[in-house]
Amino acid sequence: MTASWKVEAERALMEASSPSVMTTAMVHTLVTAGRDDGPSPATFTRWISAMAAAGKLREVIKGVYLNRLGHRDVSPAAAACWVRTRSVVSLSWVLEQAHITNNFGDTITCVIPTESGLANPRIGDRLTSAGTFRFFAMPARLVDERAGLLEDIRDLRFDYARATPEKALLDWIYLGASGHSRMTRPPMDLDIASLNQPRLKRLIKRMHLASQYETWMDRYRAYRADADVRENSSADLRL
Repeated sequence: MTASWKVEAERALMEASSPSVMTTAMVHTLVTAGRDDGPSPATFTRWISAMAAAGKLREVIKGVYLNRLGHRDVSPAAAACWVRTRSVVSLSWVLEQAHITNNFGDTITCVIPTESGLANPRIGDRLTSAGTFRFFAMPARLVDERAGLLEDIRDLRFDYARATPEKALLDWIYLGASGHSRMTRPPMDLDIASLNQPRLKRLIKRMHLASQYETWMDRYRAYRADADVRENSSADLRL
């Protein structure tokens, strides 16, 4: 087999329609598609290792790569469901990316649905070659479309399971109020005014979180009122 298969493989990876996250098997299928003579297993292994070393593929966990040729800005978050099956990117990471909070971190936070008949998920932190993922468990009825319209619960601009900022906030409020979670309540310095308020209201109703939301909002309003008092006091002192 001539070296041209490598050129053709890279060209295929560069296509906008190529997956942003690929397993070793998916890359192998792409490399050998339509060819009678494929690379030997050893040759393919050396090639994919070289692609990773060059930054054209970025390994997340063994056998799972970010396709940076076709999707240069792809986030490791896109591989969340490969790191832990059924996981949805949510909580603080989503709010950070939406600039609802100024407290940026590198940990990608996710929720995994739990339900009778589903295997219990592994929660906690998972350190990968592309960064740290942090997983929390939530009832499936609060994660899937029982929690709201698809466009309310999922940010459809992305090709992976990622909560809207409004859903991410409510997931955080739910887990922070749950005695079964180690998650603390959301901080008080969030810019929730920029959230989609109609969507937020729909989700609160569908998720049956009115009580938990109002409890958090009472604290949030008190914090904001106190912050305004402190700011006004500082301004008076500067006069």
